[in-house]
Amino acid sequence: FFVPRYLLPHIGRTIQDIAVMTATELIHLSYDGNFQLETDAKVIICKVIQSNQDEPLPSDDVNDTTTLRVELQLDRTSMHPQGGGQPTDLGVIKSNIENDGAYTANIDKVTIDRASGIATHSGSVALSSSSDNNVAANELFPPNSSVKVTVDSANRQLLSECHTAGHVVDAAMARCDKLLPPTKGYHFLDGPYVEYKGSIDIKDREEFLSRLKEAYQQLINEDIHTQIQTLPVDEAEELCNRLAQNFNMKDFTSPSEEEGNPAVRVVTVAGWNCPCGGTHVKSTGVLKERGWGVKGLRCKKGVVRVRYGPSEKE
Repeated sequence: FFVPRYLLPHIGRTIQDIAVMTATELIHLSYDGNFQLETDAKVIICKVIQSNQDEPLPSDDVNDTTTLRVELQLDRTSMHPQGGGQPTDLGVIKSNIENDGAYTANIDKVTIDRASGIATHSGSVALSSSSDNNVAANELFPPNSSVKVTVDSANRQLLSECHTAGHVVDAAMARCDKLLPPTKGYHFLDGPYVEYKGSIDIKDREEFLSRLKEAYQQLINEDIHTQIQTLPVDEAEELCNRLAQNFNMKDFTSPSEEEGNPAVRVVTVAGWNCPCGGTHVKSTGVLKERGWGVKGLRCKKGVVRVRYGPSEKE
């Protein structure tokens, strides 16, 4: 659930600002943008990726198609790059050309460079005719051309639920009066968990786990709305560390703005404030349908790990 420093702050930048700074505007960082699954963007650069230039690109003999691997950098994107404990968004990028020259890239990975803030969209483009096999990158998605970025809504919904569910663990821990400093959030679907620095006495663990599960479900049933705001670092410090010194705000500011007016994106889930760069659902009540809950507790070498997830039927 930690926001990588390179994600903040991107909100409110104009295209001219982005061109100078070369960073990608991340639409999802604002509250409204968090739920925005489409956006229009301009292409900065498109690269065709080929593992061995001496070998032809793979083709499908049945359909007479060729698949090109591409990397796209845009001025802005509605896709969440992998990072901060959350997996990459999936989706498509389609050129805004109303003729046979339009191409669609199926995006399976979005990453972001820590130093520059540039997001790279990696995916594949299927070419239907043999005459297209030697198409150049600037013919697929020319620089400064317009494209539409569309996020896979079902995948985004599931990842947002998983991330929000992890923050509910924080709120449940606080409700159980266990204010341990969080150290790691793993919000992947193959076994999500949240880790804290500290320990729970072995004789108390079973009873604490029972209370934690109950508190977690209470928070879901209360249907508490999610808030997302970008604040000056001093305000974020006061808000996020009001109960305990859990966060060092220098870890959540953009390196390029440390000497200016740094800002921190703060997400409030179930009343619990946390610096975060991920995507979230509108309220804790959304987690009821899939039956999200606390699954287990492990304490080892000064680390408390709380496992969580949807009901087994999912």
